[in-house]
Amino acid sequence: MLILDLCGGTGAWSQPYREAGYCVELIDILNGRDVRLVQRMRGVHGILAAPVCTVQSYARNRYPPTDAELLASLSVVDASLRVVFAHRQYLKWWALENPRNKLRRYLGPARLEFYQWEYGDAGHKPTCIWGDFVPPMKQPKPRTKPSTFRTKQENASPADAVTPAGFARAFYEVNP
Repeated sequence: MLILDLCGGTGAWSQPYREAGYCVELIDILNGRDVRLVQRMRGVHGILAAPVCTVQSYARNRYPPTDAELLASLSVVDASLRVVFAHRQYLKWWALENPRNKLRRYLGPARLEFYQWEYGDAGHKPTCIWGDFVPPMKQPKPRTKPSTFRTKQENASPADAVTPAGFARAFYEVNP
């Protein structure tokens, strides 16, 4: 079964699927594959999408995006949703992830909102998931590591953009 991991970066969200033997297509500009150019594929079982969030971020209020930056950001979100639409007939589930941010203005309320610690991961970043999927049960565990959440955009690290392993595993377990 094929899982499309759109804007997947490190592939952390799709890792449990890969480990379970699914065929995972990582489509990310960093590996030379632009989601805006994806063609319809056969056998797509599920779609994970995590468009870049920096333009939509509340941390960016101090430096609002230009119109060109906003349009480029929204074009990636739009492309992700068009891929979902093109494959809707055979999809078992799909999900689009972004930190809780201004994207809610365009997509409406999320199906799931959570903090990383609610799935046993270090971190406090509020995250939204839109889509058609089974929400994983939250099982908060006491934090044993300090949070990786940063409040200032200039202090953000690439690790902040990686899907936490506990959430990825919980999502996979209820959306096989």
